[in-house]
Amino acid sequence: MQKCPNCNHNNRIGVVFCEQCGTSLIGEAPLGTKSIDAKAGELGQHSTLRLGSEVFKPGMLLKIVIEGGNPLLLKFNKELVFGRKDPATGVMPDVDLTPFAGFRMGVSRKHAVIRPGESNHLEIWDLGSSNGSYLNGVRLAPHHPNPIHDGDQIRLGQMVINIYFQSSSPETNGNHDPKGTPSDHN
Repeated sequence: MQKCPNCNHNNRIGVVFCEQCGTSLIGEAPLGTKSIDAKAGELGQHSTLRLGSEVFKPGMLLKIVIEGGNPLLLKFNKELVFGRKDPATGVMPDVDLTPFAGFRMGVSRKHAVIRPGESNHLEIWDLGSSNGSYLNGVRLAPHHPNPIHDGDQIRLGQMVINIYFQSSSPETNGNHDPKGTPSDHN
């Protein structure tokens, strides 16, 4: 077991970031992690102030902005798996975060998925990732739905991603994959 220097949580061997608070277990992390006090941690995601809409209407585009990168506009129909491609195992997520230093940032091959929920809502699910998924600073329980809103911030390992719901228009009619080439994410 590896003990976290920030929260003293005992982590599984080989985990790069603390499973409890997200602190780097291998030295200086690319992004600092704010320690959550016990009172705030007990409140969970329901204590998060959300100002954006929770409605994702048919035909809208999902705009994701990865810290330090250009925005990606994605057509959303069924689900979008976020992760890193791995030609050796054949893993090919819908949103490949490899070009954004996904490996270095602690992104798993199949890290998280955004799926439609009920009544034009979207949900994010952590897929049992090694370094965790966070929604507006709160760690997500693996394999459980968490509603997302326009303007929410998700963190996959140490990679920060902002999510926006965008109406499609003639100027944004094309959708793009992380490499910037047109694609159709079904």
